[in-house]
Amino acid sequence: MIRFVPSAAFIARCHFLLSLLFIVFVCGDALAGGGPRNVLVVQNNRSKTSMNIARYYADARGIPQENVCTISCLTNEIVDYTECEANIKSPIRAFLQNPLIKDHIDYIVLTKGIPLGIKYKDPATNDYFSSGPLALTSVLTCIDEPSINTLTINPYGPEIYPAIDEAFTHQKAYGGLHLYIVTRLDGYTEQDIYSMIDRSVAAGKSGSFVIDRAVPVPNKTLNDRLKYAKNNLVAKGLPVIYDDTSMFLGGLSNIISYFSWGSNDPCFNAAAYKSNTFAPGSIADTYVSSSARTFNPTTGGQSLIVDLITQGACGVGGYVSEPYSQSIWPQVLFDRYTKGYNMAESFFAANPRLFWKHTIVGDPLMAPFATHPYVAIDSPDKSLTGLAIISAIAIDPLGITKVDFYVDGVFKGSAFQPPYAISIDTTAYTVGPHNVEAIAVQGSPVASQASTQATVSIQNPISNLRTVADAFPSADSQGVKATNKVVTAGTCQLGGNEFYIQDENGYSGIRVINDCPVDEGDLVTVIGDLETDSGERTINATSVTITERLLTRMNPIFMINRAVGGGAFSATTPGVTGGLGLRTLGLLVRTCGKVTYTGTADEDYFYINDGSGLHDSTGHLGLRVVCRSIPKPPVNAHVSVTGISSCLIVGDTVIPVIKIRKSEDLNSLY
Repeated sequence: MIRFVPSAAFIARCHFLLSLLFIVFVCGDALAGGGPRNVLVVQNNRSKTSMNIARYYADARGIPQENVCTISCLTNEIVDYTECEANIKSPIRAFLQNPLIKDHIDYIVLTKGIPLGIKYKDPATNDYFSSGPLALTSVLTCIDEPSINTLTINPYGPEIYPAIDEAFTHQKAYGGLHLYIVTRLDGYTEQDIYSMIDRSVAAGKSGSFVIDRAVPVPNKTLNDRLKYAKNNLVAKGLPVIYDDTSMFLGGLSNIISYFSWGSNDPCFNAAAYKSNTFAPGSIADTYVSSSARTFNPTTGGQSLIVDLITQGACGVGGYVSEPYSQSIWPQVLFDRYTKGYNMAESFFAANPRLFWKHTIVGDPLMAPFATHPYVAIDSPDKSLTGLAIISAIAIDPLGITKVDFYVDGVFKGSAFQPPYAISIDTTAYTVGPHNVEAIAVQGSPVASQASTQATVSIQNPISNLRTVADAFPSADSQGVKATNKVVTAGTCQLGGNEFYIQDENGYSGIRVINDCPVDEGDLVTVIGDLETDSGERTINATSVTITERLLTRMNPIFMINRAVGGGAFSATTPGVTGGLGLRTLGLLVRTCGKVTYTGTADEDYFYINDGSGLHDSTGHLGLRVVCRSIPKPPVNAHVSVTGISSCLIVGDTVIPVIKIRKSEDLNSLY
């Protein structure tokens, strides 16, 4: 198979350009028919195993966090269809409507701890299928097609003529149906599954193709399909170990693909079946009608496909219950896989039916026989400003279909011919470092892809803040714009020339200097310059626009005295002197304690202590509470205090304070 190797001069030119601006990471493994952004991972929060595996797989393949769906369902391997509809299909279907992923997901990956099989009823008789449960992976294939509720011909499958020879995508309707390919990550143990994932990522294409026919013949049609599979592989010049004698193959190693009759072979030998070992990137299946009935330790019954995972197989297929004549086509499975299609597409193309019994286990992106393009981000600029161009070099002997561009994980557009480039309005971003990714798609039916990522620096007079916290890494005098932020303390409450704003999610807040009359609950857009005033990060606003008067009250975050203010966020945004934990300056918080000091009549503050060990450079024990015109409680009173987490400089130290906004912020605890 031909692989493009760029010339030394070409690589040198690319590296020179890239070194001016980018730190570049080029994906080394081939990804056919999709990549990490096309995969949805599903975890069950009732199963620690499920959550662990989802995290491990997402990390191993670089699946974006927004592509991880959490459901809450029973952990039984077999459940009723009502459980499936309410607690599996419904939340997954809703999750798929997220606009960030809606048009990108082609593959759904389930994890151990999510049911394996579903007991469904025949819609014609309203009786449970007498042949046993359906495979959840097969049921979820049709999650966007609610009219499908019984055995259906696979429009991407082996009985379609002419055969579909193209990369699968949910965006295309096959036979009028928008489908997903669904696999699961399963095995006897978590460690077996982690090993399967690691070996899938490290997949290679070396190894033998093992095909073990049965003699005497249990089913001539199925046996002949194994012979056709062998003939196709031999014609491609691939190494095949083929048996059509009255023996059962065992003791083989470095197997890249395997198919047998398993325990349905009249000459089956369980020890031989469990003695074969597999290469990274290997796939396997058997003609055994209940080979995937369980992935938990068991005894007795027909041979299990899970035993091959223990022996190193990376992608397997099997049946959760009797499929009758609707069996996988091995000649299609091996042909697709060796053409470079990924594991999921290969099994799916070989499967004649949907909403049925076959389940696919493994990493859908595994594609050891695929080749991939060469791609590199190419730009002569050291920093981006205004309307900027992001470009990439992409080359492959089979051509390039497109290059997709992402900024900070968000799709920004595609380029379909060289020069591969898009323009972005950098004024919509915060000033500072951002991640750019280019994904090149090969112009072949397999549509393999490669990606490169880079860090770019955006520099503009105004930094467009996504969250308030985006302001914190920037230096003083940097212009910022905070759009649609909630006012947590208005100018009338804090003395007339300052107020506080906060993200609606409550994660970060900041002080604003301006005398615009805003009230608690207003939604505002603020433009101004950053400065550090009295130890506190502040926006010196030149423009304040009230977007809407929502009168929405933010809920305060409860914390101990010691946590008010918190530690430093960055070199430009320190916390209080000696502060610990997360930075909380600018946030609406609540704390409580015993009043330890009330001071003189002209002092607008008092101190409370909750025993958490806070004391400042003034010598007072506890936390300073700024109350302005609000009457101070007596010493020894126990109070709860709600207000803005703030600070001030006393001598050489920055001490934490809470600014009370109104009388309702101060309450007696007894």
